[in-house]
Amino acid sequence: MIPGEVIEGKHKPLVSKEDFLNINAIETHHPKHRKAENENLPLKQFIYCDSCKLPLTGYLVKKKGLYYYKCRTKGCSCNKSAKTLHTTFTEDLKTYKLDPKYKDIVKEVMTYTYDNITKELRTRKKSIKKTITELNTKIDSIEERYALGELDSTIYKKFKDKYETQKDELQSKIENPSLSSSNLELAIDKALTLSESLEKIWVEGDLKQRQKLQHLVFPSGLGYDKSNDQVRTPKVNAIFGSIPILSKEISNIKKGEPIPVNQFSDCVTQEGFEPPTLRAEI
Repeated sequence: MIPGEVIEGKHKPLVSKEDFLNINAIETHHPKHRKAENENLPLKQFIYCDSCKLPLTGYLVKKKGLYYYKCRTKGCSCNKSAKTLHTTFTEDLKTYKLDPKYKDIVKEVMTYTYDNITKELRTRKKSIKKTITELNTKIDSIEERYALGELDSTIYKKFKDKYETQKDELQSKIENPSLSSSNLELAIDKALTLSESLEKIWVEGDLKQRQKLQHLVFPSGLGYDKSNDQVRTPKVNAIFGSIPILSKEISNIKKGEPIPVNQFSDCVTQEGFEPPTLRAEI
């Protein structure tokens, strides 16, 4: 999801970091794995054929001097002028542009929403930790009984594996760190400031900036449907996706009337608000 960056996972690594980097460095220089980046095709590999679900590649029609995107599936007629597709993409970005006059209230609503969600998560986390403690007690108990000869190896393994699996599943649910209030406000503020000029950043940015912005706003990529000549956005970053909804609601409030932050919070939650992790530096 973050092109060009190596992110270490939380699972036990199969190889050392040094070996991983060495192996990939060798492969990167192998002729079969080298793929030239093209400033004229920023959506390459990011946008996919909605029919075949395969990423679109690109090519240049030399006689016309024009670039096109196309599906790699043999026989698929999905192809589109890069110029036209870029125009469609920038128009779509305008949907998530924030009017600066709404910034303060949108930030307040989002901060309020996330604070309430994290309260529920913290309560759930306590409950999960309690269950994990109970599972550890059960594991200790069957280990002791097995050591004393009260359980045969089949029964012991069956229940230990069961408890360990349950514990791992619960542990994975509480491993994601939550943002502090100050970091939360900074993350939201950064996203909202970015949203004021999404189109400009994409149009004027270099290839790396464009690609990072694409992945930030549309983490699952985009789908192009040739049959109706439309671009689909299966998933939008929660913050950007909430902007048009909140902006519309706020614009309907008459001057002088109180702004129901808790009511607007429901609109954000319906959009699927998640903790913002703005790791991409544009």
